[in-house]
Amino acid sequence: MTSSTEGALTDVDPVTFEVIRHRLLGIVDEQAARLSAISGSKNVTEMSDFNVGIYLPDGAVAVMGRTILFHASSMGSMVRHVMADCAENPGINPGDMFVVNNPWKGAVHGPDMAIVAPIFAGGELIFWSGGLMHMPDIGGMRQGGIGLDATESYQEGLLLPPIKLVEGGRIRSDVWNMILAQSRAAAAMALDLKGLMAANHAAGDGIGKLVQRYGVDELRNVMAALIRGSAERMRRRLLELPDVTVEGVGYLEVSDASGEVPRVAVTLTKAGDRMILDFSGSTDQRPDAKNCTWAGLMAGISAALLPTIAYDIPWNAGLYEPLEVSCPEGRVCNARKPAAVSANIAGAAYEVQIATIAALSKLLACSDEYLGEAEASPGGRPSMWAFLGLKDDGQHVIGFTLDNLASGGSAYHDHDGVAVQGHHDIERTNISNVESLEFDYPLLYLWRGLAPDSGAGRHRGGQSIGTMYVPHKVTSFVPLGAQVFQVPDNHGVFGGLPGAQPAQTVVRGANVRASLAAGHIPTIGELAGDRIPAAELRGPLFSDDVLIVTAESGAGWGDPIERPAQRVEADLRGGAVTAEGARRLYHVELDAGGRVDPDATEARRAAVRQARRGLAAKRQLDAGPAGGPLTRVGPVGDRRQVARDPGGRLWTRCACGHVLAPAEENWRLYATSDVAAGSDVAVTLMVHKSVEFRRYFCPGCGLCHSVDLVPADSADPDDVRLAAAAPRHGAR
Repeated sequence: MTSSTEGALTDVDPVTFEVIRHRLLGIVDEQAARLSAISGSKNVTEMSDFNVGIYLPDGAVAVMGRTILFHASSMGSMVRHVMADCAENPGINPGDMFVVNNPWKGAVHGPDMAIVAPIFAGGELIFWSGGLMHMPDIGGMRQGGIGLDATESYQEGLLLPPIKLVEGGRIRSDVWNMILAQSRAAAAMALDLKGLMAANHAAGDGIGKLVQRYGVDELRNVMAALIRGSAERMRRRLLELPDVTVEGVGYLEVSDASGEVPRVAVTLTKAGDRMILDFSGSTDQRPDAKNCTWAGLMAGISAALLPTIAYDIPWNAGLYEPLEVSCPEGRVCNARKPAAVSANIAGAAYEVQIATIAALSKLLACSDEYLGEAEASPGGRPSMWAFLGLKDDGQHVIGFTLDNLASGGSAYHDHDGVAVQGHHDIERTNISNVESLEFDYPLLYLWRGLAPDSGAGRHRGGQSIGTMYVPHKVTSFVPLGAQVFQVPDNHGVFGGLPGAQPAQTVVRGANVRASLAAGHIPTIGELAGDRIPAAELRGPLFSDDVLIVTAESGAGWGDPIERPAQRVEADLRGGAVTAEGARRLYHVELDAGGRVDPDATEARRAAVRQARRGLAAKRQLDAGPAGGPLTRVGPVGDRRQVARDPGGRLWTRCACGHVLAPAEENWRLYATSDVAAGSDVAVTLMVHKSVEFRRYFCPGCGLCHSVDLVPADSADPDDVRLAAAAPRHGAR
């Protein structure tokens, strides 16, 4: 995604630069508005699952929309494939538009379909524009174009390499009819495609006016300067951060065939003004649809990078110039064709984002200046809940509620995560409107609200949304995509606990109709009937069945034992934490009235700390720091730090002052530790037998410094390695 800035031939007047820059941002907003006005899909009108942008002639992103960040890098790649595949035949000319949704040609997965268009001035191609959205259906073995059980891409529906859809301003009816013939939702797709075309017309009109006023050269200079400026600011930011190697991991669900827990693993090395992201430690590609291509890998990196480390830098191709990304083909996050990839938004592409956020946050947490930008994991992989049905009037319905977009946000070192913040990759979250969905879909909402017990911590993760609904005026109502989640992927940091996993439950034969007939909407607790995991459901839902779905929440920051008792009391009163969660995760004691007992809580927490100090450590320090006080060098989070002794050696120590280990060694080997049950880290959590939670405590004060989910037979993690320390040695 790098780009030459050779177009910046002259300096631009600062006032002119800012006027043009803001006009370009206005153009992409106009692109988004036109697409939203014309689209026939709730994926756009209700969920904002799209993005738009303007690109240099080489495909470099000049200005991007701010909706789905997964798409930020996609269209630039698509433009480059259009140029490579179509420049000679059938040619790229004024009035042309090209449609692409092939994951090996830039799309994240098949349902993400883009239309890109060249912008000409005086017969010369000067820029590109593009619009991309998630289509409701592209054919294939499963409705919606997402086949969780697909084993190869040929089963996943229509996958278009760059094809000229509009030629000289006229739609090619043969290509148009071929595309629509593959979709179960052809009428909606027709409007969606026209909405994407309208977005490109908006860009062409806006750029045309700028060219008339300022000329092509001035416009090129501004766009090239935007990219060059972002690259320079990104390099300066990296220079402000310490040189360090950190690791991040995102786990996929267990493989039914092998029992293996696949993972996306990144080793991030920051050296000077460069940052290297190496994904070679990731699992080989899978025989299901959770893989992603290189496009999905870059999409996940973009979704992590832009809001986390480039939050105040203009988002364009310049951000990627200081980056080096490597991943061998054949990995789960760079799958070789014809791997199935349609479910990678809930699979490898998402876990690239999770792993990269974890690595970037550990990097930022090693800096006093940027510690405030480090975060725990946001909501984990989405549950991919959808349904299909046949209304009483015979109309087919294929739909997503996408309430899961209202997931909880990450916790930070100084504040709780934001409730229903939305996914990290969605800059402008638009939560589904209940009345609109009920109007078009055969369902009734019985409840939608905040779900309790998000990721516990000194600062807890943001709460997610919970929903409860029942089929309504429908002959057949079949839920799609229900899964059993056994491998958490939204990890807490620096002693924080993982966020809540998605939960999907069916109440069979519920008393809902009788309750509604009596004029009462039942609560979850009032529902009578057989409760079964939705993944075990066979066949459709019936009129007296109730579906309860909870989205994934944010993870916690810091040891929950440090959360003040009065804040836990406020969480209890506000419904953010249940009594069970307060007792089990925050180690508080409740009185007979269900309120926090401060004295009993203090005594219990003291006993917990004492028990932690009494656990075993794998190693003991042979010799401590050289005589004299230690000098703090920098943080590793807000409760651990690196300090230098008078002899110049670096040490890792707890905030209590206890020296944990030499900085060149893995501090976890010197910590007391245990293996925690799932019930010790979350109220409701399923943990596959092949992985385990390991907790690491300070032997001096009993503070929990890390809770790590790792393969059961693996070595202790060693995820932060400062370049200033001597090379690692010895067993890990």
